[in-house]
Amino acid sequence: MNKKTLIICAVFALIISCKNFATGKDIKQNSEGKIKGFVNKILDPVKDKIASSGTKVDEVAKKLQEEEKEELMQGDDPNGSGINPPPVLPENIHNNALVLKAIEQSDGQQEKKVEEAEAKVEENKEKQENTEENIKEKEIIDEQNKQELAKAKEEEQQKEQKRHQEEQQRKAKAEKEKREREEAEQQKRQQEEEEKRQVDNQIKTLIAKIDEINENIDVIKWQTTVGPQGVIDRITGPVYDDFTNGNNSIRETWEGLEEESEDEGLGKLLKELSDARDALRTKLNEGNKPYTGYEEPKLKESVNVSEIKEDLEKLKSKLEEVKKYLKDSSKFEEIKGYISDSQ
Repeated sequence: MNKKTLIICAVFALIISCKNFATGKDIKQNSEGKIKGFVNKILDPVKDKIASSGTKVDEVAKKLQEEEKEELMQGDDPNGSGINPPPVLPENIHNNALVLKAIEQSDGQQEKKVEEAEAKVEENKEKQENTEENIKEKEIIDEQNKQELAKAKEEEQQKEQKRHQEEQQRKAKAEKEKREREEAEQQKRQQEEEEKRQVDNQIKTLIAKIDEINENIDVIKWQTTVGPQGVIDRITGPVYDDFTNGNNSIRETWEGLEEESEDEGLGKLLKELSDARDALRTKLNEGNKPYTGYEEPKLKESVNVSEIKEDLEKLKSKLEEVKKYLKDSSKFEEIKGYISDSQ
């Protein structure tokens, strides 16, 4: 009886130890669950195993209590054996030891898993923080690149606008210069044309006067006598006024012609014309007295044409030479120069 009692006490002690162990593990797991809520699912299987083991031990103890109760009720064995054979406790105790060992191993593995999970969470947290930092840094870089791109685009637009303005200004300046050049050329052409017209008109006027004088010479040549004043009015006077010595004569008004050598060109022709005119004019005076510049000699009452015919012919010849010079197109620029310089 004492042996059974000892065995029963040992079993109860083992049961209490297992329950305390299970209870301690439950408390530990619950505490860790509160601290680390995200690993509760990992620890649930361990709790189930501990609860299952505790139940199994309770069943063994209950069975032993029932056997002991039956023996007490039956008394001593009729065969004098003393007590009933002990229940097969070692096998149950061995199984409980294996269960407890498995629980301890499982608990160690679960703690390792928790630590690994915590490390993984921390690693993921660091990665997440790094990722967030990278994203933020990337956003900053993207924003900087965007701003730089916008700035570069704006600068390029400003440069393009400046180039466009400079091109427009260059074109406007070129157009203005071209227009001014064309206007200047047109004005020059118009001026040249106007000068040419003026020169042409003056040459034509001089030629017409020469033709008129020569016609008058031809008329007088066919007469027998002529009055001196008629010869002056129609021949010597016009030659003097328009060609040789008058204030409005070309010899006096055309710039540079007076200083030109009398040995060549128009200056020579006008000098010869002036001499022929003076010779004819002298024969119209009484006694053929020349004009000295102090007193005008008296005119003859009439003049025989035969006396002045040779002078008339010579004067006409010199007028024709002047006319030929004025009509020569190769002399146009020279004549134009005389006229332009005199204006």
